[in-house]
Amino acid sequence: MKRPVRFKRPHSVIVDIIFFRHSVLASFTWSLYVIQSASVSSGIGNRTMCRRDSPQGECCWSATALPVPPLLESRRGQPLFMTLQRAHWSFTQGTRAPVWGVNGRYLGPTIRVWKGDDVKLIYSNRLAENVSMTVAGLLAPGPLMGGPARMMSPNADWAPVLPIRQNAATLWYHANTPNRTAQQVYNGLAGMWLVEDEISKTLPIPNHYGVDDFPVIIQDKRLDNFGTPEYSEPGSGGFVGDTLLVNGAQSPYVEVSRGWVRLRLLNASNSRRYQLQMSDGRALHVISGDQGFLPAPVSVKQLSLAPGERREILVDMTNGDEVSITCGEAASIVDRIRGFFEPSSILVSTLVLTLRPTGLLPLVTDNLPMRLLPTEIMSGAPVRSRDISLGDAPGINGQLWDVNRIDITAQQGTWERWTVRADMPQSFHIEGVSFLIRNVNGAMPFPEDRGWKDTVWVDGQVELLVYYGQPSWPHFPFYFNSQTLEMADRGSIGQMLVNPAP
Repeated sequence: MKRPVRFKRPHSVIVDIIFFRHSVLASFTWSLYVIQSASVSSGIGNRTMCRRDSPQGECCWSATALPVPPLLESRRGQPLFMTLQRAHWSFTQGTRAPVWGVNGRYLGPTIRVWKGDDVKLIYSNRLAENVSMTVAGLLAPGPLMGGPARMMSPNADWAPVLPIRQNAATLWYHANTPNRTAQQVYNGLAGMWLVEDEISKTLPIPNHYGVDDFPVIIQDKRLDNFGTPEYSEPGSGGFVGDTLLVNGAQSPYVEVSRGWVRLRLLNASNSRRYQLQMSDGRALHVISGDQGFLPAPVSVKQLSLAPGERREILVDMTNGDEVSITCGEAASIVDRIRGFFEPSSILVSTLVLTLRPTGLLPLVTDNLPMRLLPTEIMSGAPVRSRDISLGDAPGINGQLWDVNRIDITAQQGTWERWTVRADMPQSFHIEGVSFLIRNVNGAMPFPEDRGWKDTVWVDGQVELLVYYGQPSWPHFPFYFNSQTLEMADRGSIGQMLVNPAP
């Protein structure tokens, strides 16, 4: 016998509807609470407190000290040991996440070398997969630049001796393993590499590492509920996360003296470009680019930083006011809620670094120098012109990377004119050379981009004057590639043979 169907009375339906609405409201309120709590987290066990009237994403008090990587220098010909291994690091409140690193820490030590030295590196791969390493921006012969021919299998070593013959500059080292660069750099195989010379030693600018001269390595990641970085290769383009990190910390601060502070900026993100500015509108004084000092400081209100690009800036802290570096607009509440259900590319917080002046006397009291380098006169003219095309799909000039194919043959000691076009905005890097930007979409480059470089942001078309100062060989070519690391892994790489000067 069938049980008769019973219908709810009207007032019962109304009660259910009210209960449902209250449940949704409670869930929504709890989500907002969780989001607000997460948004003030600074990583490494502390919080960032924000005023109600603070600009979105701009926090006024941070309790996470900037982690400063240890300094590793070559002394009296002693080798520098670089062990690639698993490690643990706290990105959030006290939880230690598994990462990769160099010498036991997330990211590696800062390497400092001097022009004229011959530096022996000993890389030791203690990871469970093949790795190759390179120093981006180093001007050295092809056999010393890493790549497929210098692949280290698990438990293998590689010990190159690097002749340092270039001017003072901020470089960086990182994994460049074919088809695995994006994942390995994301995991932590990267660090800063400093070249010093007699000019950098005598200029009246801050040069005390970790005191008034700081490395600032900027990355974006996506962290799970336990503070562990998550990585998933995007279907197209490059990876972008929703959490901003500086030297592996969220929203850090650094205590500085009341004077000039030098920040060495590196964008070690897989594909995200940053627009940096000071929270109070004060100027950023740019003194150096990828390949060394500009002829004179350039004062700007905003500064772009493309993936793989390096810049050095000076910040004047003599007025004693706390100030922050920020990078655009943070995610709204709606964006943060959406981030619970799908990966977000919008940064939860855009606070890069807070500078807190103390009562300490500055180590450098001089005014900003008017000149940094004498004006360099270029000799010679371009011997030929080349067109380089980067598309939405992987590949350069319509061809995917082939380890057995040389795409460009050039002569050491000569100049060439490269016109680089990109359908999708992306960063572009050339290994083993230095170049000058001649124009960007037909216009003169910004003053801060008029020094020697090896990495450039391409949004449309740029024209470069490329100088070949180092030789390479067929089995050890130089690479030119998209600095969107996922695009490079998919085949946006070319190989370049630079024949030695006769």
